Order: sequence, then C-alpha cells, then structure tokens
Amino acid sequence: SSSRTTAEQNDENARPAISGEIENIDDYDVIYVGFPIWWNDMPRIMYTFFDTYDFSGKTIAPFCTSGGSGISGAVSNIEELEPSATVTEGLRTSPSDAEGDIAEWLESIGLVQQEG
Repeated sequence: SSSRTTAEQNDENARPAISGEIENIDDYDVIYVGFPIWWNDMPRIMYTFFDTYDFSGKTIAPFCTSGGSGISGAVSNIEELEPSATVTEGLRTSPSDAEGDIAEWLESIGLVQQEG
C-alpha cells in the first residue's frame, strides 16, 4: 500500500510533526498515552512525542486500541525511548470495550482506586 501511514510505519526514522505542544508537561507526574497499534507498534508520531519531551522521573501509562496485535512491542519501545521513566504494564483494548477496560487497568496498575 502507498498510504501515508504505511510509508511512515515502514520508515523507522520517520518522525511526523506534532501540531501543538504541551506547555506545562513538567507539572505532571503520570503521563497517560493512548494510541492505536499499527503494524505491531505505536504510530511514528508517538516517537516524535517521546523525542520531544523529557519524561525522566515520571510514570508513563500506555494503552492502545487494536484489533488483534498486542501492546508489548510498543511498551518495550517506550522503555527504550524513556529509560529514566517508569513505564507501567500496558493495556490493549478494543474501541467497544475501552471505557470499562481502562478503568479496570488503572486500578490494576495502582494509579486509581475503585470508588466505594
């Protein structure tokens, strides 16, 4: 295929531009990153995101939607890109199950407590 996404995913050095910036990222201790899985990895724009900001000392909580591929490859890549951050166990979910799955995952990794 000759789609933009295929071309980007096939080029390990592709770093698509991000249109905006997060001005107060230093104010956050936990960074939640959600993305689709494309060709068994996160989209290349996520590499741009991790190259742009310093997440040293922060916790990164990755989650993704995918029709079948897992998140483990993306989690490993985030750990390589951000060696001074703590990367939690990732979550793979389908769009239809995302809300409930994400709530359970956040509790299981200790980032939120169930109400009640």
